[in-house]
Amino acid sequence: MGTFSKPASAEQKQRWAKIWFQKLCQFHRRKTEPDWAFSADDVIAFLQSRRDAEVPAWKRMKIIEGLIQYRETIQRREVDDLLPLKEKMGEIILIEQARTGGLDSIDDVVGKINPNEMDAIQEFRRSMRRAGLAIATERSYVNKLKAFMADRGLNCLADFDRIHASDVEAHLTDLAVDGNVSPSTQNQAFHSLLKFFELVLKREMGKIEAIRANKDSMAPTVMSPGEVGQVFEGLEGVYLVIAKLLYGCGMRISEAHRLRVKDIDFANKQIEIRQSKGNKSRLVPMPDDLIEPLRRFVKTREALHEHDLANGTASVYLPYALDRKYPSAHRELKWQYLFASHRLSRDPRTGRIHRHHLHSSTFPTHLRRAVERAGILKHVTSHTFRHCFATHLLWQGTDIRQIQQLLGHSDVKTTEIYTHVRNPNEAKVVSPLDRLVQDEAATVGCARAD
Repeated sequence: MGTFSKPASAEQKQRWAKIWFQKLCQFHRRKTEPDWAFSADDVIAFLQSRRDAEVPAWKRMKIIEGLIQYRETIQRREVDDLLPLKEKMGEIILIEQARTGGLDSIDDVVGKINPNEMDAIQEFRRSMRRAGLAIATERSYVNKLKAFMADRGLNCLADFDRIHASDVEAHLTDLAVDGNVSPSTQNQAFHSLLKFFELVLKREMGKIEAIRANKDSMAPTVMSPGEVGQVFEGLEGVYLVIAKLLYGCGMRISEAHRLRVKDIDFANKQIEIRQSKGNKSRLVPMPDDLIEPLRRFVKTREALHEHDLANGTASVYLPYALDRKYPSAHRELKWQYLFASHRLSRDPRTGRIHRHHLHSSTFPTHLRRAVERAGILKHVTSHTFRHCFATHLLWQGTDIRQIQQLLGHSDVKTTEIYTHVRNPNEAKVVSPLDRLVQDEAATVGCARAD
């Protein structure tokens, strides 16, 4: 993937590389000798002098980057001894940014880390939080890493020095052959280890040729419009509104839970879905049937927020960048979750008290009861409504590219799975069995007539 760069940026980097090298020579009272083999200790001493002169960390990072550039492009020498300095300076930058944003320490940037966990797990958590991964992803990846460490007998970060692609390949193969896990479980284990190599070990994992878990190609479970209506009859309140959002807008359950007040646009009759799968955002039309219910929920949410403000407990989780940029945003109504929990909870990363959205386990429980009351024997989950949304639109003749956009799929091939569901509105294909029975019945009828 290409990256955008300003015109002549390469020339500017070269110019600044030479400038910082000259300043390094001046600091150590040396003549500017282009081939001087300066060491990491020489750079550290120079950086400490800049720190004592109250030069901010982001500017000191520019010094390191310039000297790395000088080593690589002009002296044609290795830069391995300078890379740890760059990594450490990155942490210092985070700390400085945290303090200017009203936070006190690196713990406030990445959250509280359990000191009793293995050092590899602690570092993996810090790295994922710096990268902005979701808390659910962090938990899943940590569990997969723990399973790998137990399988290979690893106890600390230093033990990974002897771990290579062959170990990962063997672990993934064992999952498929002995563990008989699903393809998604094996893929999750692979991606967690890949992320660990990338963020913590800072090296390539290598080529993996493990035996893959079999992935069956299955058509999605889809209810008829009548069955969807029967399920709606078994739901009420917030759970009915959420179910209608899933079916009427093609949302994922996580997207419905994370809706904030500001995402509901009544003027343009649309809903904005932010930070969905793949960190993408999209707009979907607001069904007319949901306009009044959503208005009532916004009013109810406003009343609850006024109560929290009066008690001094009004707060909602925001990504760290927003929290620093808008320090009071967590107390504003527009940032609050629309479907809020009835009780306050503690953020597992920061320890701060917020009013979070509904717990992920509540809707599936009410949905299961509604499906049982409707007497539907299909395996219905919250995601089934998304399948129904796409499939029913196809049956109505909606262009598949438009459905792809509404679902937020990157590739239309992902959307094409819904073409595998039989359309009951199409001309019925007569089974050979039925045709045989009909022909036999006709033959018997003719014989009796004779």
